[in-house]
Amino acid sequence: MKIFFLTIMLLAATTAARAFDFTTQAPTGQWLYYTITDNQSVKIVNPNWDSHTAPAGLLEIPSAVANEGSNYNVTAIDNNAFSGCDALTAVVIPEGVATIGRMAFAACTTLDSLSLPSTLTAIGSMAFTGTAFFSSDSHINAEGLLIAGGYIIGARRSITGSLTVPEEVQGLGDMAFYSCDNLERITLPEGLRFIGQNVFQDCLALDTVEMLGTTPPTLASNAFSNVQSLTVLVPCQSAGSYLAAESWSALTIEEHCPAGIAATAAAMVTVSTTGGGILISGGEGQHFFVSDIIGHRVTESNGGFVALPAHGIYFVSTMGMRTHKVVY
Repeated sequence: MKIFFLTIMLLAATTAARAFDFTTQAPTGQWLYYTITDNQSVKIVNPNWDSHTAPAGLLEIPSAVANEGSNYNVTAIDNNAFSGCDALTAVVIPEGVATIGRMAFAACTTLDSLSLPSTLTAIGSMAFTGTAFFSSDSHINAEGLLIAGGYIIGARRSITGSLTVPEEVQGLGDMAFYSCDNLERITLPEGLRFIGQNVFQDCLALDTVEMLGTTPPTLASNAFSNVQSLTVLVPCQSAGSYLAAESWSALTIEEHCPAGIAATAAAMVTVSTTGGGILISGGEGQHFFVSDIIGHRVTESNGGFVALPAHGIYFVSTMGMRTHKVVY
């Protein structure tokens, strides 16, 4: 059964030629092309593959390469780097590679084996769309997730209700849960390191994300695009870490504390809409700032009812940190 959440983009047009700095042979014999990104690192790029030059079979990407007396670490695979290499059957990506670009392996139709490193920090949208690995039901687990090397790269749109992500998952690739519009609650594991671009876009029923880790993973700013009402539950006494982290501070953060243990003051604040404005409850003794979606301060308050000039998206913050997003 097809699991992806987006119409597969056909690569009918010839890929535009890409500049590269040098080429070397992979351990498995294929020629790979590199652009130097700094004095220690390179990324693999697409040299405008054709049927004679495109890598085929098993490809082992090296962790380091040399050129003209200089040594470089391979840290990235560029957008479209191997797109359309339809004779590529397996790929081994080494430790040290941090990013796999958008559509990097798209339309590699016979690619059915992936080995991904623990060093990844981002997997671009549609990176593996159109591969045999992506299309086969045999790689989908019982929860409807497509997991490769500890990373979720896709999910069945038919997922409903609550979902607990396996504890071995380290990251969520871009658009992994795109348009899973019946997913209502998701629990993310303690060891999660990153949540990519548009991961939960158009998950219209999603209202609760429970984080098991006290340290917030890296969060793309648009991970929850078009998710209208969302509460993020975090471990007791960890709200401060999340509110101080980029992108998390724009979300409504609440602590999930055992009976008898008090939540931190920032997590005890709730914001709700009411006639003519919003109602700020909790956080006694704190001073709040209300800003519009572009960051202009609308008003200040010590809590209670706050009148708003117009309908829209607002952020309620305290001590200089965004703590709550509200759609009025």
